[in-house]
Amino acid sequence: MQRIHILTRGFESPNGRAFLFPLVVYRHALAAAGMEIKFFSSQDENGIGDCDVLCIESRVFSPRWVAEGDERVLADLAALAEQAPLVWFDISDSTGWLQAQVLPLVQLYCKSQLLADRTEYTRAHYGNRIWADFYNRSENVRDDDPAEARIVEDASLLDKLRVSWNSGLADYSLHGPTRMALRARLPFNPLLRFPRVFTPPEKHRNIDFTCRMGTGYARDTVAHQRRRIAELLTGRMATDKLGRRAFMNEMRNAHLVVSPFGFGEITLKDFEAILCGAALLKPDMSHLETWPHLFRTNDTIVTHKWDLSDFLDRIDEVPDRADELVGIAQRAQKVYREALSGPDAADGFVRHLRAIVDEALPRETAA
Repeated sequence: MQRIHILTRGFESPNGRAFLFPLVVYRHALAAAGMEIKFFSSQDENGIGDCDVLCIESRVFSPRWVAEGDERVLADLAALAEQAPLVWFDISDSTGWLQAQVLPLVQLYCKSQLLADRTEYTRAHYGNRIWADFYNRSENVRDDDPAEARIVEDASLLDKLRVSWNSGLADYSLHGPTRMALRARLPFNPLLRFPRVFTPPEKHRNIDFTCRMGTGYARDTVAHQRRRIAELLTGRMATDKLGRRAFMNEMRNAHLVVSPFGFGEITLKDFEAILCGAALLKPDMSHLETWPHLFRTNDTIVTHKWDLSDFLDRIDEVPDRADELVGIAQRAQKVYREALSGPDAADGFVRHLRAIVDEALPRETAA
């Protein structure tokens, strides 16, 4: 039996919930496959290093980088690395913002989504996001307080990068977020279950498209894409947010859901739209890798260019593409349903996690 310890802040944030969700829901399948999962909330807990692999959720150390400085935090990580092989799970939103300072100390650096071209991590991007850099270069969008560039200076460390799992492996049904938040206060695992209801894409839909989103980001480079889209849609449809029930109902009646980048390329609305049976319109996603892979251009999603030059074309063609959009939504729903609760879903997650664990183990002990 492989002993896998998880150092985590628990179910306190949406990203933390999505990270932990499959580890809890698939716990029996993991145990049957010989992986014993145990959770820890502090690096000082007894027995935390008594394991084959110690997995660390990145948010555990988030408050400390600024408050205490890199040297102190890295010293604590080095002490943990003396006890067990470390796997770092970066659960931040975007493909950017690598915490490159931990790379020398960990066996693997796993992230929910990664740039397909890993060498991009050796180059500086304005705002530490590749699309923020695009808008800075192409439209001179600047932040009041530009982020300090984070790059991987030793390219050999890029070999440690692996894709973990994105936020889709959780419950984004109508009451799913409430149940997941409740799990932070009530350690009752039956609160966690994958969505059971998927709205058929082929149902009658009387709305061409919907785009509900916030635009109030502190960084202009992050907000820019959404603000531009809101301007383009002025007079066509309101883009202000709705209450959750009204929001879900609107998506169930829409052919197309517009889902721009936010803090990251992947947003929770992506998964909600798929559950509601609408086709998803995203900025081009070909620059990233993620798992499960739900973002396949003209197969499971519709895309537009980052410069938005074809955005209104994608909106205006909805009536003529209605049948095609149903097919796209059906394929997205099939892929998503199979990833969540299909007959091979649990085994698929077990294989994905085992591949990570086995790579982190010393060769003589890997399964």
